[in-house]
Amino acid sequence: MHQALVVFHRWLALITTLLVLVVATTGAALVFEGAMDRALHPGLWHVDPGPAPLSIDSLFVRARSAVPKPSVTGITIPPVSDRAYLMQAGATQVFVDPYTGVVLGTRTIDEWNRTLPRRLHVLHVSLMASKVGGEIVGIITICSLVLVLSGAIIWWRDKLWRVRWSASWKRILFDLHHSLGVFAALILVVISTSGLFIHYRGLNALMYKLDRTPAPPPPRQPAASAELKPISADSLYHVALATLPEARVMFLTLPPKSDQPFVAAMCFPEDHTPGGRSRVFVDRFTGGVLSAVSTRRAEPGTRLGNAIRSIHTGDLFGKPTEMIWLAAAIVLASQTMTGVAMWWNGRAARAALRRAGRV
Repeated sequence: MHQALVVFHRWLALITTLLVLVVATTGAALVFEGAMDRALHPGLWHVDPGPAPLSIDSLFVRARSAVPKPSVTGITIPPVSDRAYLMQAGATQVFVDPYTGVVLGTRTIDEWNRTLPRRLHVLHVSLMASKVGGEIVGIITICSLVLVLSGAIIWWRDKLWRVRWSASWKRILFDLHHSLGVFAALILVVISTSGLFIHYRGLNALMYKLDRTPAPPPPRQPAASAELKPISADSLYHVALATLPEARVMFLTLPPKSDQPFVAAMCFPEDHTPGGRSRVFVDRFTGGVLSAVSTRRAEPGTRLGNAIRSIHTGDLFGKPTEMIWLAAAIVLASQTMTGVAMWWNGRAARAALRRAGRV
């Protein structure tokens, strides 16, 4: 049984090694996805903090001066004081200094898609092959989970966790493969399992069955007379803060169609997902709150669903878990290389065993 598991583990690893390496290395790099973009484009992102930011409406005016058409329909408000506000005008991103109102630059969606962090993200989730690539990544994630679990079972018999640095390089590779793999196994199981929940809708549906009541659909914008004007972005911001006072406004969405409400995305201090999961839906004409979705009032299935992405990316407890997840992803990538090297180095021994009739 043990030998059969070893053979299964070996050949599954050899068949999937290249794709596992790609998914693991890109996953490791994506721990720094946002930081990478800011480091590569400091002129767009970095600002010198001032006493207080200007009003959002005045920043909208500055953004429209750079991109007159189409209208600005969204704004991302950063969590730190030395970062530009990002405004979305159709397919163009506009970066504005919140303290001076100076437009630092613009970037189209096509230009954003060609940046290194975005290419790494697409490679990680779909191998740059759209739907087919996404399904392949799902299969590779399952294979990675099977490899981690089968590797832990194989390790358990001999429990090799020390690296004999004075031994030959072949033995060092062997020890590294076993010791690093078992130390990272638990984190890799968490990363792989959470990735599967993100990828497969059936698993998501199963998770949300833990909720006692299904989540209500987003509210519709009430009809209004043609004379009414939409509320300002500053009004939307303050309505959102008054509705969920302990949460931070992450971004505002002001869709151009008059039959859609305005939306504020909010994040409580304990939330670690990049996009937050709390929402305030506001009547675009009256400023009345149509609906408020708070993560603090979420039911069990929704709470778990909200946590899945931050679990997968390592954002769960901020920088400490990001570093642990990064190390685990690097270990998974290294396992593919040491595994292939072990297979190559063991060819002669396996051939001798076959000739002796022992394999």
